[in-house]
Amino acid sequence: MKKLFLQKKINRLHLNVALIFTTILLSGNLAHAQRNDYDEALSKFTGEHKYDIERPGALDGVQAPDFSGHTINGELVSLSQFKGKVVVLNFWFIACKPCKLEVDPLNEIVKKFRDKEVVFLSIAREKKEDLLKYLAANKFEFSTIADPKSVLAADVFHILGYPTTIVIDRTGKIRHYSLGGKIDEEAVRLDFSKKLIPVIDKSLGKANK
Repeated sequence: MKKLFLQKKINRLHLNVALIFTTILLSGNLAHAQRNDYDEALSKFTGEHKYDIERPGALDGVQAPDFSGHTINGELVSLSQFKGKVVVLNFWFIACKPCKLEVDPLNEIVKKFRDKEVVFLSIAREKKEDLLKYLAANKFEFSTIADPKSVLAADVFHILGYPTTIVIDRTGKIRHYSLGGKIDEEAVRLDFSKKLIPVIDKSLGKANK
């Protein structure tokens, strides 16, 4: 009788161990499945090597992570809905001086591509109310998503610094990634004319015409 009771306890113990092992295995597989191409590519750029992300070709061709959010005007947008268009993302926050230096040059780029298939979207780490107040007095032509908890900036795109600008082509792949700002507005314009504008043109297909 005691042997039978002991055997049942051993069997239950084996079953519990098997269940725990299976749970761990499934959790590991799920975490691996959720780790996308962008996460894998970005994992190389940490610590003192983070600015290597700006090297030509560092992220070129990497599939951008999908995301969704509400603009401060109440519109729900997602990257997937813009398939077939070029998307320019700008990550910033109100107190960021280098971010402010980019505003007028970025507004000029919006104007330049106004009639083209380009979506200009900014993601700011402030509350909607603060952004509405700030942008009422400081014109920024990008549609803006409020990201006060940095869900998009930190959890989805793992932004390494501000400002950060990313260009995503018609197929959802990254074609440009810039990290950090310049010392003055003219330096910003020069940098945009050499890097950002040509990438947008190329992503639109002009380079093949």
